[in-house]
Amino acid sequence: MATTERLYYADSSLLEFSATVTEIRELARVEGKPVFQVALDRTAFYPTGGGQPHDTGVLVATARSGAVLEAPVTDVVEDEAGEVWHTTAKPLQPGTEVTGRVDAERRRDHMQQHSGQHLLSAIAARAWGAATVGFHLGELDTTVDLAVPLLTAEQVAMLQQQANDAVMQAMSVTQRWIGREEAEGLLAAGVLRKLPPRAGDLRVVTIAGLDENACGGTHVANTAAIGPVLLRKVEKIRGNSRVRFVCGGRALRAATADWAQLSEIASSLSTAPASLRERVAKMQAEIAEARRQAKDQAR
Repeated sequence: MATTERLYYADSSLLEFSATVTEIRELARVEGKPVFQVALDRTAFYPTGGGQPHDTGVLVATARSGAVLEAPVTDVVEDEAGEVWHTTAKPLQPGTEVTGRVDAERRRDHMQQHSGQHLLSAIAARAWGAATVGFHLGELDTTVDLAVPLLTAEQVAMLQQQANDAVMQAMSVTQRWIGREEAEGLLAAGVLRKLPPRAGDLRVVTIAGLDENACGGTHVANTAAIGPVLLRKVEKIRGNSRVRFVCGGRALRAATADWAQLSEIASSLSTAPASLRERVAKMQAEIAEARRQAKDQAR
């Protein structure tokens, strides 16, 4: 069986497509009901891999009678042969023509986070020669592991500032395919940051004037679409710096939640958010003085 044509390689913004079911297999039974995996001749659904989670959405089939069957896609995986399987509770038989619709909000979010990681990795590589040794796009935040000792507060501030500067410049993000030999030459020349171990042609994602990296994930069309980049935490992991960050819609939601919480705390202390640091410092000094006086009286 030929492997699925992956439409997201050429156009990460593609959210609707037509395809034909090529194979179906029963995956498991949940509460006595079967769950199936469906293979298509072409798909825009991204399967879990490379640190990026899968897409979700729906496959829609229309019978000759006009009846419409909607099969929600809850998971997408790639097998060892390179075939893409779409998990659904509805049995779609081989030969069935379907329309696939990818969940737009989830896809957009993943594009923003993954492109944001490329941006941070490129800046870290230029600033400190730090290789990216890990990447995970989670439900709450995204992490990138940089092969550099624990970043200082000044380095974190610089990394965030330069990332947001690149966002405002709206640099184009494109992709192309190159042969393995060419890829190895670009790696040796320092143009590419790293190469996957697999053989064959490679897809290279380029941020104009800033970065080129072999990657099979989904990405925005230009850095402006990443939206704001907000670094949340930096921690030391096996001698590397793990940077936790959020981009785009996640960054806006995180900043809004942070401000709401800060305002609530400030209000409880009868001060303004901008004066909270001074108010807390004063309280700490008062507590320390009270403890000192209590200790003196106990003597």
